Amino acid sequence: MKALILAAGRGRRLWPLTAERPKCLLSLGPVTILEHQLRHLGGYGVEEITVVAGYGFSAVRYEAEHVVGLRVRVLYNPFFALADNLISLWSARAELEGPFVLLNGDTVFHPHVLSHHLLAVPEPSCCRLLVQRKERYNEDDMMVRIDTGEPDRLLDIGKGLAPEVNDAASIGLMRFSALGAKRLRRELEAAVIADTALQSYYLEGLKGLATTGFEVECRDIGALAVRDIDTAEDLQAVKEAYSHFLVEETLQRSRQGRA
Repeated sequence: MKALILAAGRGRRLWPLTAERPKCLLSLGPVTILEHQLRHLGGYGVEEITVVAGYGFSAVRYEAEHVVGLRVRVLYNPFFALADNLISLWSARAELEGPFVLLNGDTVFHPHVLSHHLLAVPEPSCCRLLVQRKERYNEDDMMVRIDTGEPDRLLDIGKGLAPEVNDAASIGLMRFSALGAKRLRRELEAAVIADTALQSYYLEGLKGLATTGFEVECRDIGALAVRDIDTAEDLQAVKEAYSHFLVEETLQRSRQGRA
């Protein structure tokens, strides 16, 4: 299994914390956001990891290549200052050979999100999108509309979905089969020639899959801890509750290391 992490953005809403470092290198206390992701992925058997970077590229590459026990490759997205994450994923299109896991570079998550919902369950026929149902959603959430069944299937996705048709929010973690990767590349090639490409999100490609007859399975992670780091408040909240994003064995090793 391999993984692709999209971490090219500047993190303007975290300024001045990101004045000299990219968002993915902000500290959660014991580790950076990027190291948190890399260690969780490596801990559950992901052997090949590619990071798409832009702002602070050299620092991201140094950090990624010095996480002990992991082999990580870092690609440069030259359009990071001009475009949203559709172009980031398109710039790594040569890496889209399935099966693979795709995640955003600002998502902090409990490792059971991977083990229980992506890696230790059967491979999806096309794509499995992880979602979380909430009592309240905010403007940063990527909303999803779901056709309930066995499995639940994606009907629509986007930040502009009306509240009355919204069923959950994407958490920015998904898994593609080989077929799903092939179809996603086709969707990307079509999306990047649109007039709105620079302002588009790669998740629009999932909508394209769902509306052309390919199953995008939606899987709810329940109450497992997950949070996108968009603001200083997000970062502080994760720092204060970082133990909630670790398994008990990791906590024990951490306590032993401080003893």
